[in-house]
Parts: sequence; structure tokens; C-alpha cells
Amino acid sequence: MFDQIPEPLSPPEQKKVEDLVTKAKARLILHHPFFGMAVSKRTIIYDYDTQTASMDAVGQMRLNPHFIAHLPDPLQNTIFLLAHEAMHFMLCHSTRRGARDPEMWNISADLVINDTLIDAKVGKFIEGGCHFDGARDKATEELYNDPPEDTGGGAGGGIGLDIGDPVDAQGKPLDESKVKEIEAKAKVEAIQSATLAKQKGKLPASLERMIDELVNVKTPWYDKLERYFNSKLKDGRSWKRPNRRFIGRGLYLPGDDYVPRMGNVVFGIDTSGSIRQEELNVFGGHVNRIIEQCNPKSVTVIYCDADVAHVDTYEPEEFPIKLTPHGGGGTAFDPVFDYIDEHDLDPEVVVYFTDGYGNQNDFTSKHDTVWLTTHSPDFDWGQVIEFDVDA
Repeated sequence: MFDQIPEPLSPPEQKKVEDLVTKAKARLILHHPFFGMAVSKRTIIYDYDTQTASMDAVGQMRLNPHFIAHLPDPLQNTIFLLAHEAMHFMLCHSTRRGARDPEMWNISADLVINDTLIDAKVGKFIEGGCHFDGARDKATEELYNDPPEDTGGGAGGGIGLDIGDPVDAQGKPLDESKVKEIEAKAKVEAIQSATLAKQKGKLPASLERMIDELVNVKTPWYDKLERYFNSKLKDGRSWKRPNRRFIGRGLYLPGDDYVPRMGNVVFGIDTSGSIRQEELNVFGGHVNRIIEQCNPKSVTVIYCDADVAHVDTYEPEEFPIKLTPHGGGGTAFDPVFDYIDEHDLDPEVVVYFTDGYGNQNDFTSKHDTVWLTTHSPDFDWGQVIEFDVDA
């Protein structure tokens, strides 16, 4: 929007913008209570360092006063803008992003929100923004994986990159417990806003369906695992190697620079007979997608029953990894961690895929560990993610 950060508005001009925002919030509460309540729960920060407007992971809305002041239809555009940003938090777009490209994820999320607001006749669409008729009936993930060819608005989507990174107020990556807390808060607010709007007869059918899906959704195990990996990432993107997938659409986005974005990763595989080949295949498919996005320095796969049965090590040029069971005797988990220490693997994270029936509570490890378990969630230490082959 701005080539450089503009000078702050004068006090009278700043007050005019703040009065405009207050008026827009009041109109939303009166005519569109679902969005009005969603906006009223957000802390609004006037911030000249924000390019246009944005919503961070913890629910703070930032508005650039210059952007508000220069909207072509100030009141109606501001109504649209406030509802747009509030929806980013309600739909958990920051925490759902994972290791996806931030700009393309932002555009996909904007498509869903903009079409929803246009359909519900909320304010006035901001010209130059992206729009795709029917996006309101799709998930952001669907549009990211299969982006429509013509959405208008250019790469920035009109408002620009307005989804904050999944970090807390101090800029630290959110852990799984904080992500759950934020998403639970968003769901409660969605239910409250929808209930109020429904009581007043002002909840559009498309929103009712969206909220029902939001409230009842169960986050797949692989999204949780991806979030965990994402919290370990270092920047490995480069404009020197643009993402060729989107060049045909006129979008020049950073591609992978083929440098490690995280350290060594270890996968422990329980081969005592409790993990079926079907489950291993599903696990491998999703894990390879996460590896491709996160680009670890190396991956070591340790197959273990009562003892370590086999070890495979993969360097980046050897990805994707291939999973072939070895062993099939009793069950013990500590040999994997003993092997890690004996061979100085120094993993960024250990992911142990198991049914959970073993000696996990008879020892501990200094290594950051995720237990991906098909059955028992009984673990005294480590992060536990329950695996579902049909998720």
C-alpha cells in the first residue's frame, strides 16, 4: 500500500479515524451482530508499522490509520475491513497455516472471508482485493492446494499480508498447548456470536454452516505434527529461487533455498507388531510432506521392538524417506534413545510412532519428543498426539 512508512496523522485526523472505526463497529453490532460481536472482542491497535491492517495469532487487530483514512468509501470499507480481520482470528488462520507459504495461505484465507462477507452483504468490498465466487463454501486448505486461476487483486489480495505468524505477544512460536487454548477461545467466541445473531434472525445460512464446521472440526494428527515441526523452523526461503508453481499466475513467491530450515530429526518406529502396514503407509505419506516443507538437516529412522532392529539415515538429497518394517519381537522404547545418545545424533525433535503400550514411563529423555500413538495416551513425558489412520 505504502512505499514507505508515512508520517503519523495529525491529532484531529487520528481522532477522525478512531471515530470512524467506532462508528463502523456500532453498525456491525446493529446490522451484522455475528461480525459485530467478533470485532468487539478484539483489541484494536493503531500501528503505522503495519502496512494496511492485520490480525495476529493471539487476537490483536492492527490498523494503519493512513490506510483507513484513504479508503474510497470510508464507513462501508471500514465495516468490511473490521469484519475481515476478525474472521481471520475466528477461523484460526494463523495457527492453521503450518509450514505453508505465508503469502499463498493469506490469499486463500482472504478468498474465503471476502466471499463470505460479500454474500452476507457486510459493508463494501475493498477494491483491489482478491475474490472468487464460491470460496465461502470451501476450506482455506482446499483453495491453497488448488488455487483458482483468476482472483483479481494481484498477489497481495488488496489488504496484503494481514495474517500474523503463529507466535505469542513476545514473538515466540506457539506451543501445542497455547495453540489449543487460542483455538478453543475462537470456537467459544464463534458459538457466542452465532447464538446472538441467530436470536436476532441475522445469521446467514453460509455462516451457520461455516461455524458448525469450525466448532465440530477435529484437528488431524498430521496438522498437529506439522505445527510442532513448524515451531522449530529457521528461515529457509529465498527470492533468488522463486516458487515455480505460481509463476504462471503472475505471483512471484519465494521458493526453497535448499538450506536446512531445522536440525536433525529422528523417527522411532515401533515394530513389535502393533503398527499395521496401512498405518505405516499413512504415516509415511504425511511425514514426507512435512519433511518436504520443513527441510530438516537429516532424518534418521530407527526401527525398534525390544531392541534396535535397523537404522536408516537420509540426507536432504535422498528425501523422501521410505519406511520398511524391521524386527517384530517385544516392546521397549528406551533403546531408541540410547542409540541417539550413543551416536551423538543431537536431534531437534524425536517422533516415536507406536501403539503406546511399552515402557515409556520407566525412563525419561532430554530430547524433545513427540509420541504419535495409535491407542494409549498414557505418557508421563513428551508431547502426545493421537494417531487416526482415517483422519
